Amino acid sequence: MRNQVKPIVIVGIAGIMGVTAPMTSPASSPEFSRSSQEWERLRDDVLEYEEIADLIHEYNVTVQNNQYAYNAFIKDYGRTKEDVSDAYRTMADELESSMSGEDGMGMVSDFQLELQAKQLREQAEDNLEDSRIYYLNYSQAEAGLVLSAQSKFLSYYKNQLELASARQQKKVLENSCALAQTQLLAGTATQTEMLNTQEAVLEQEKSIAELEQQMESTRQSLIVMCGWKGSDHPQIGDIPEMDLSAIEAVDLEGDKQLALENNYTLQVNKRKLENAKDGDNQEKLKKTIASNERQIQLSVNNAWQSLQTAKRSYEQAVSQKALEEQNLNLSAQKWNAGMITQYEYESAQIAAETKAIAVRTALLELVEALETYRWNVNGLASAE
Repeated sequence: MRNQVKPIVIVGIAGIMGVTAPMTSPASSPEFSRSSQEWERLRDDVLEYEEIADLIHEYNVTVQNNQYAYNAFIKDYGRTKEDVSDAYRTMADELESSMSGEDGMGMVSDFQLELQAKQLREQAEDNLEDSRIYYLNYSQAEAGLVLSAQSKFLSYYKNQLELASARQQKKVLENSCALAQTQLLAGTATQTEMLNTQEAVLEQEKSIAELEQQMESTRQSLIVMCGWKGSDHPQIGDIPEMDLSAIEAVDLEGDKQLALENNYTLQVNKRKLENAKDGDNQEKLKKTIASNERQIQLSVNNAWQSLQTAKRSYEQAVSQKALEEQNLNLSAQKWNAGMITQYEYESAQIAAETKAIAVRTALLELVEALETYRWNVNGLASAE
């Protein structure tokens, strides 16, 4: 069972500050909101890529804090713009009623209370926010966390591939070191050249240790986001399968329209426009919305371009891998025939393995590019 962090939250109308304590915490949703099979899947000790959105929703501390703050906002300020403005006015009335009317220090205190009450009344008049805007902002934050966790999941596997590549490079350097030692004995290499190859091996070992540390840091960050403690060791599932036909089926123009409909920032500004009564505010918001719409479509287009680039890179990596496999087969035949040395054959093996790693890396980058494009369409396109 994963351990959670129970939030202790200080909530204010202008923002939220959270403090957490390490203790077991239930999921955000009530038990009846999911089937027993769904809860069992989320509560097992396996982190599957497809579960990330649900895990973030149920167990992420920031999401839990935001849900608490949203409910507290409704309780303290209400749902509509008018409710929020009335809450400001009520606070102003309470401050004014607490004024003492006394001389001396009482006058200073009364002046401060009067100033605060005036500011609250101004806020009441200028207020454009309501519970819908808070809901959209918190939903945007949750979607951003899902995207971040998905990226970390893929980065964890990219770290593994970087580590595998570094270990392959170490083999190359070790082979070079062994060759230099042989050449030193034969008098065709110097002591300095041999020592340089040994130093290169040591430097590569240092790089490998750093990559191992980076991979562990990524793993811990990922599992904490999804509800485990950093010291836990849940199994991390496989990367999602990539269907290249899904990329071919992308409808860019249709997705641009969906991105406008789904974008959180644009929805917030449109809601503010609905709430605005002052003409100047309305004009400013209309200009902001027009700019949002241009930026959203540009963001989706850029994400699409990145997706196409990632697809071409993946296809190129696959082609290069196939060519290197052919070279390896030819090297195996030559080695069996005594036409090349073991060093040359092992070099061909390492080259083929390196290209295989490059294909898997390109696949992960393609998956990430597709997810980024989808999130642009589903509400997270840059609007500013």
